[in-house]
Amino acid sequence: MVQVAAAFSGFFAGTGFLLPLGGTVLLAGGLAMVLAARLRPADMVVLAAMVGWVPCALVALVATRGAAGPSAFGSALRDGWADLLTVALPADPTVELLVVPSLVLWVVTVAAVLLVLRTDAVLLPLLPVVLADVLALVVTSSGGRSQLPLTGCLTFTALVLVLVRTSQAAGSAESAGWLTLGLPLVAGAAAAATLGASILPLADGDERFDPRDHREPPVATAPLLDPLAQVQVEQRANPPRSLFTARLSSTTGRLPVDRLRIAALGDFDGADWRDEGLFVRAGGTLPTDGPEITVATTQVGMDVTIDGWGGTLLPSIGVPVGLRGRAVSVQPGSGSLAAVAAPRAGDGYRLRAEVATPDGEALRLARAASGPMTDRYAALPPGLAPELAQLADEVTANASTSYDRLVALADYLRDPDRFPYDGGAPPGHSYGAVARLLGVTATAPGPVTGAGAAGAGPATDRRGYAEQHAAAFAVLARAQGFPTRIAVGYLLDRTSTDGPGGFVVTTRQAHAWPEVALDGIGWVGFEPTDISKLGLTLAPADRPATGGAGQQDLNVNVVAPVVVPQLDPTGAAAGGGERAGRTWPGYAAALLAAPLLGLALVPLEKRRRRWRRRRAGPPSARIAAAWREVCDRLTEHGLPGSPALTPREVAGRARELPACTAAAHHLGSLAPLVTMALFGAAEPGEDDAHRAWDLTRLSSRALGSRLGRIRASIDPRPLLPRTRQATR
Repeated sequence: MVQVAAAFSGFFAGTGFLLPLGGTVLLAGGLAMVLAARLRPADMVVLAAMVGWVPCALVALVATRGAAGPSAFGSALRDGWADLLTVALPADPTVELLVVPSLVLWVVTVAAVLLVLRTDAVLLPLLPVVLADVLALVVTSSGGRSQLPLTGCLTFTALVLVLVRTSQAAGSAESAGWLTLGLPLVAGAAAAATLGASILPLADGDERFDPRDHREPPVATAPLLDPLAQVQVEQRANPPRSLFTARLSSTTGRLPVDRLRIAALGDFDGADWRDEGLFVRAGGTLPTDGPEITVATTQVGMDVTIDGWGGTLLPSIGVPVGLRGRAVSVQPGSGSLAAVAAPRAGDGYRLRAEVATPDGEALRLARAASGPMTDRYAALPPGLAPELAQLADEVTANASTSYDRLVALADYLRDPDRFPYDGGAPPGHSYGAVARLLGVTATAPGPVTGAGAAGAGPATDRRGYAEQHAAAFAVLARAQGFPTRIAVGYLLDRTSTDGPGGFVVTTRQAHAWPEVALDGIGWVGFEPTDISKLGLTLAPADRPATGGAGQQDLNVNVVAPVVVPQLDPTGAAAGGGERAGRTWPGYAAALLAAPLLGLALVPLEKRRRRWRRRRAGPPSARIAAAWREVCDRLTEHGLPGSPALTPREVAGRARELPACTAAAHHLGSLAPLVTMALFGAAEPGEDDAHRAWDLTRLSSRALGSRLGRIRASIDPRPLLPRTRQATR
């Protein structure tokens, strides 16, 4: 079972889950062995073992996962399955995510130990283990980590168990021979099975069944203003408003970025650019689902301290891979981050990201990325003016490589003489806005040259700012077959610094720029906007980077809300503030009180049933009911009944049981009354019924010791339908 616990390595980040889950398995196995040796009835072993899970889980989970976990222990029992199927992988080993696997492992471990100790079956003890392993594999199927080595180890262990139990059944004399011959065969079979599975086409492929694909997470909607439209709103804020401070560091000592991104909009319908990907709950390790990066990368760390930030989307860079200090959800395709609770002034977080740093040769030889992750970013919706596609061809006609074509488009759009920068230009990023910026009339017949396109309209029509320039580049590049998206964020201004590596970001630095997915490099930014009029001095970057940026009462579009998993109904930020509701001692008390309440209801139900049996029906029925009552008491003291035994035979067996010796005389007197009531021709009288119940009362009081009768009073077996049928 420890190997099954280790199979969750494909679900959790790091190895922090091993101690609580492995501890759960060891505690469950040890407790089941002790209870199996001391308690004879199997159902009592199961009941005691399950009651023992609560304190053991509190120790194994809460004590090992820190102070943040206990308050979520109760809700994790209720929402654990939903959390397992909606959190982004790999997930942090929090109490909320560990409770359900812990409970499953506890139940399966207890079942396996009981089957090993209480049965002679060879394969039956493997059933709960196999079921738990299949469950672990299904839950971790999207974790991206191969489970073949662990499955091979589990196969070897299972075959060894089969070999040992088979040799025990064969007898002690043949045991050594079985083991000597069988162990090499078992090792070979396990190795062959693992090797054979590794070469199957779907062993680690993307076509495996994943229940997460069929589970829609519960969500809360957070209204979000169109990030592109907000660029102009923030740039025109007067005076500029401080948003946050970002302190950056890198593994190379050089800064490979000159801007921060808050949104990446890659879904275009001809009118709006949006990010239609689903935001999923994430832990400290962030999932990524973008183009593969094969060139050199630089790891960049960024510490963000919030000042006047009022949005949901959070600043990030490159490919975010880790975050600490804040509960977030992430859109794996774009890498966009959304705060679960609105950040307040003074809040902060630390982001870790990988930034591709290709050299000049890698960029020169780069080609457009292709595949399922990027193909949708190269599609253009219906409505593209043929003149725009023709313009893209003319601008890139002299370029010799894919990268040169992109540079040519950026240089063309950045020309201040063709397209003067105007922060007060009409907002918009649709086909119409792009055509207006480029001076293209979609209904004009005949070919339109690049120069003619630029001059086809009045000068005011060719004015724009970052929103139109980024949209124009993205559309023209898609017309050339490149996957593109529009990034929205902030430029890093070297004149607004806060010590080494620190940048104070204001609304004045809001900006938008296009990004292109290149094979082996990932998303690469380009600067098609003349930002010289913004008055910013950009931070130096290791490579040619994307190349400015406020609050005013303007009309802006509202786009579809960001979908954020509802993780904290109280709205409290992660790691700070007081939580409403019970504290962890309250949850622990409630969990411990639940089984105690159940045990307290058992004697009450027995009393109600005894009262009903004594008063219902004619005398013969009441005498038969008295016998069923006696059989229930005998079952509690270890004498199982059988419908094939007569009352006299049951009374005889009771004399052989030490706990029933004192009651044997009363049982012997009751047996003839019961036989006459069941098989006699005449109906017994009321006196016979009263005598039967008096003997029942005397025999019940004479069974076992006082402590034994107290234990028997909370024994639930007589209330179970199967046991009741057997005692009749």
